[in-house]
Amino acid sequence: MKYKYATLAAPGREMPTTDALTLMHVPEKFDVTKWPREVEAFLHKTTNPHHKAMLKNYLRHLLLEVAGYWDQIIVPELTVDEPMYRVGDRRQMHVLTGKVAVEGFYREAAETRQNVMGARTMNMGVDDYGVTTEAVWTHVVPGVCLKDHGIDADPAAHYLMTHHLFQIFTYTNEPKPKLIAERIYDDPESYTYEKLAPADVVTPEIARELLAPFLARATLD
Repeated sequence: MKYKYATLAAPGREMPTTDALTLMHVPEKFDVTKWPREVEAFLHKTTNPHHKAMLKNYLRHLLLEVAGYWDQIIVPELTVDEPMYRVGDRRQMHVLTGKVAVEGFYREAAETRQNVMGARTMNMGVDDYGVTTEAVWTHVVPGVCLKDHGIDADPAAHYLMTHHLFQIFTYTNEPKPKLIAERIYDDPESYTYEKLAPADVVTPEIARELLAPFLARATLD
């Protein structure tokens, strides 16, 4: 299956830009290691100490989430005691306030085996308030979890669910910043679903193994 994402940069109409969502260089296959490699590269070229510290927190947080270590995210070294999340989900906005609610969000994703995800292409920015990303984002989702998505999903199969989203991660202003909030806004008109062959499914176990080297070096120091 070839992805037919809308792009302004068509052959004969090239644009001098680095905007990822104009260029839309989206690989045909999902690679769970693509986005951490890109975050590492962005971190490497960042020189502001506070910005680097936030990016280190961001990277470790996301790696823990996708690798399924849900109980290691809302911890004192990474996150404030009572974080607040606003999570867009198609045409609904879920507001989660406090450790119990936010940790429950991660736990549910891991227990339903929906924690494998990542950017296919993205813009990333960092400023004193936090980290932003705009991405074509993909989740590996068991078909049984897509009952309310309006598609005839095979409950025994897995799907790549892809959509556009914008994320804002905000942090405290201290030597080792802590996550305060996530605000995630998605484009409900952008959702696509691709049924995967069994050999192409990145399971939570495979993701954890592939991300282990990234997580080992994703320290806050």
